[in-house]
Amino acid sequence: MGKGVAVASVLSLALWGCNISQPPPFDPREIQRAERVRSSDVQAARLYPLSTTRESPFPETQPGDTTNPADVSSTANQDAATAATLPTTAPSTGRAIIPNETVRMPLQEIIQRAAMYSAEVRVAGYDPAIAETRITEYEARYDPIFFFNPKMDRQNDRTPGSVTSIPDPTAAGGFRSIPIDVENNTIYTAEAGMRQYLPSGGQISLSYQMQNSDYIPRRYLRNNYFDSQVKLQLNQPLLREFGYEVNWARITIARNDQRISLLDFRKSLEDNTNELEKDYWQLFEAMREVQIQERLLEGTRDLGQILWRQFIVGGQATEVEASQAAAQIRTREAVLVRARARVRDISDDIKRRMNDPSLPVASNITILPADDPNITPIRFDLQDQIDTAMNNRLELGQQQLRVDSAEVASKVALNGLWPKLDFVSSVALQGLSSNLSNAISDQFGDTHLIFSLGFQLEIPLGNREARAILRRAQLQRMQAVEEYRNIAAKVSQDVSIDVREIDTTWGELRAHRQARYHFEAQLQGLINRRVGGVQFTPESVQLELDAQERLAQSQRDEANAVAAYNTAVAKLEHDKGTILRYNNILMVEDRPAWNLPKTAPNPPLKHLPQDLRPQR
Repeated sequence: MGKGVAVASVLSLALWGCNISQPPPFDPREIQRAERVRSSDVQAARLYPLSTTRESPFPETQPGDTTNPADVSSTANQDAATAATLPTTAPSTGRAIIPNETVRMPLQEIIQRAAMYSAEVRVAGYDPAIAETRITEYEARYDPIFFFNPKMDRQNDRTPGSVTSIPDPTAAGGFRSIPIDVENNTIYTAEAGMRQYLPSGGQISLSYQMQNSDYIPRRYLRNNYFDSQVKLQLNQPLLREFGYEVNWARITIARNDQRISLLDFRKSLEDNTNELEKDYWQLFEAMREVQIQERLLEGTRDLGQILWRQFIVGGQATEVEASQAAAQIRTREAVLVRARARVRDISDDIKRRMNDPSLPVASNITILPADDPNITPIRFDLQDQIDTAMNNRLELGQQQLRVDSAEVASKVALNGLWPKLDFVSSVALQGLSSNLSNAISDQFGDTHLIFSLGFQLEIPLGNREARAILRRAQLQRMQAVEEYRNIAAKVSQDVSIDVREIDTTWGELRAHRQARYHFEAQLQGLINRRVGGVQFTPESVQLELDAQERLAQSQRDEANAVAAYNTAVAKLEHDKGTILRYNNILMVEDRPAWNLPKTAPNPPLKHLPQDLRPQR
């Protein structure tokens, strides 16, 4: 019964240590469900067959029509009015961006949704928690350990009795020997206690041991006796492996690694935010491209309709001019197809980065920008921007933690040069009797104290291993310091380039806007000349088509410059390490100044971001 209870107790302790809740099983189809369901709502694009003959962009006015020339006015104004009744979007331009399938979202909302739902950020968010478990793992080495060691020794050895004998303790004078044919000895030992490693590098244990011994043949006056002991043991290094700093080095380095992983998580959030800023202004640029291309196509259609009708009725245009315009219409239709597809591509990338459950990537919803871009000049003081980056850039904080870890490793390696000198000691209170209760009472007598004190010394001759470890640790620290210097230079370079890029894109924007004004004036002059009755020629038609394209290109360049300017401002905030504050995102680790503890165990790290420095 007693043995069953003991076994049950041991098993319950073991199972208690394993009582950890398990995560739900991995179900890939459940994870895919949102994308599968929403993708079923997307209508497949209709693909038209390739044509085998030349077709007019205006199906109502094919060459050879029997239209009465008197019914067709030769004036440009009436031609334009007639053209307004014709279809403005042919199937070859691809699927248009339908308003009821679009959602206009401000940049701030997109970034905040991404901060909550982004899959990339959530994946990176596991790393700090994983690193924190390593800290607990190393700290757990110094947790007290309960141990219980029951043991039974049974000896049943046959011996040649004529040769081997032992003194008979029952004989008068104690000198009679008896032959031994067999030894039947039974010893039960049970020891229970607590053991703990000390931050100083030593180990201490306190235990209670009970032993029951029965020797056959009898060896002692007391046979089948109980030996009860309370034992205290201490082993403490005095040179090598001595001290809190050396023995907690793994914990210190693990804490630094955890803070580095936390900075990696924040870097993932910052990178995702920066990419969303970039996507947002690229989406603005792509939408402007669609609008520009639609207006360009509309203007080309207007000119083409006039030329085509003039060609049909034998007016001021021939088939050459009509075909010139028709070719440009089809070419610009192809460009519009690509422009519309690019809007959806960028929208899908924004949806993927947001990972919002209400906006799966496979849904037919297209995100469009709701914010107007910033088109006001911003001047930055370069020195101030570099100073800000030096105080907030994550890579500098991470590398400073790596330098600190290398410094800790160097101190541990330096400690390894010492000889190994350990102080060992033990103290025990012993009680001995023929029954257990008397043995326990006996051990608290005055004469039952047992103790031992000693030293253990080891001196490795040459000590080459420790010297090599120290040299490696010193080189790694020097390497970490050089890398910090390299990162600081890279930060300065990034900020300098970003400030210069802001100035450059602003200058480009001003120039492209002025160019657009001039191209608008040029095209309007050509239109006025045409409306005034100038005879159509291949050269005049091509001149107007080229003017349309040049105006559209200048509008594209202006939109590109606007997007580049806003992207450059966001990139500067990213490279300074302030893009989260720039977008009003506060991490959980950020603490307002009025909530900080009043004391700190260590001084704050200069280049570690404010929210991850040791708090005062």
